[in-house]
Amino acid sequence: MIGCGPAGEKGGAQAAYFGKRVAVIERAEHMGGSSINTGTVPSKTLRESALYFSGLKQRGLYGIDYSLKENLTVHDFMHHEREVVDMERQRILKNLALHHIELLRGQAAFLDPHTLVLSTAQGTRQLRGEVILISTGSKPHRPPEIAFDDIHTFDSDTFLQMDRIPKSLAVIGGGVIGCEYASIFKALGVDVTLVDATVFSHFSTMRFPIVFATGSPPLVCISCLTNARSEPKTRPAACV
Repeated sequence: MIGCGPAGEKGGAQAAYFGKRVAVIERAEHMGGSSINTGTVPSKTLRESALYFSGLKQRGLYGIDYSLKENLTVHDFMHHEREVVDMERQRILKNLALHHIELLRGQAAFLDPHTLVLSTAQGTRQLRGEVILISTGSKPHRPPEIAFDDIHTFDSDTFLQMDRIPKSLAVIGGGVIGCEYASIFKALGVDVTLVDATVFSHFSTMRFPIVFATGSPPLVCISCLTNARSEPKTRPAACV
């Protein structure tokens, strides 16, 4: 197994269940892939925190409206997320141990269709397998014409590393990730503009000056994904 995200972990456990000898290779510092480290768990935790702190869940019944304190950061909302992530990482280790799966740290490369070369700080090692599962996941696409500085312009992996809750936000890409973050930050009282090329392409020349021509430039989140191992031949439709 190359990659110990959800697919690598579950695929390895299933193979071990049927009597296969399994090794899983992970090059990242933490296991779990984007699901645990940058995507599903962090964003869902932020969503629940946003609903709680904004009072959206209470307003319908109790009329409660919480006001958010000044200079809140995303990290103010993420204490519980860190606990959940740590718990999930420990769960993965226990699951691998339960199925007697060998965990290897390093960078994998194919030598032939059934042989991998594992590169680590200590050197290289060859591994051979009848079946090799590539489960390297995906990463956000960063078009070269967009200046990602992770201060004002983020992708969906670095978005939750921002050091403050912005006053305004432009989300480019109206897929699942873009809509989720737009909804979360709208619940926190942020002025959000959601832009998607598949819907607004014929308005693009009008909308972008409006999005960026504010007195205080909004933060921008680009929510386009591409395969982790290769760039797409064409730009995703949601990136404009």
